[in-house]
Amino acid sequence: MPDGSCIFCKIARKEIDPMGKGIIYEDDKYLAWLSPHPNTLGFTAVIPKKHFGSDCLAMPDDELKEFIVIAKKVAKILENYFEDVGRVGLIMEGTGIDHAHIKLSPMHGTEHFKKGEWRQYPSSVDTIYEKYNGYISSNDGPEADLGEIENLAEKIREKYENNIS
Repeated sequence: MPDGSCIFCKIARKEIDPMGKGIIYEDDKYLAWLSPHPNTLGFTAVIPKKHFGSDCLAMPDDELKEFIVIAKKVAKILENYFEDVGRVGLIMEGTGIDHAHIKLSPMHGTEHFKKGEWRQYPSSVDTIYEKYNGYISSNDGPEADLGEIENLAEKIREKYENNIS
């Protein structure tokens, strides 16, 4: 457990409230609330009440699996609430607060997915990010050189062959 200054630990212990009555899910191990800084309606933070560092992929496998299942449950709550939401994006970047958390972003305007109608959403942005800028983007970048991709993939495989756990 950290020194007690972790804001998400304080929220989990009910020492502070994340956003008035903004909690939308809680059980004995997890908590989810509507973000006080949403970039879309329904933007939600999901946390384990137990403190883990912000790199979710460093969590023990059993804890991470359970965390993902809870995030899925909360995503379904959002999908069921918003008529125009057929998908919810899931982000685990962990650079704002050093406590494991998953951000759920309702994808408004995707209600057709609820009816089983798949639709492609081509990216309207053609940007490549050379470094992390404080946010994750899923847009396509410009078309990469196939030779460069193959070369990079080969180098990664050579370095980590049989060493991935």
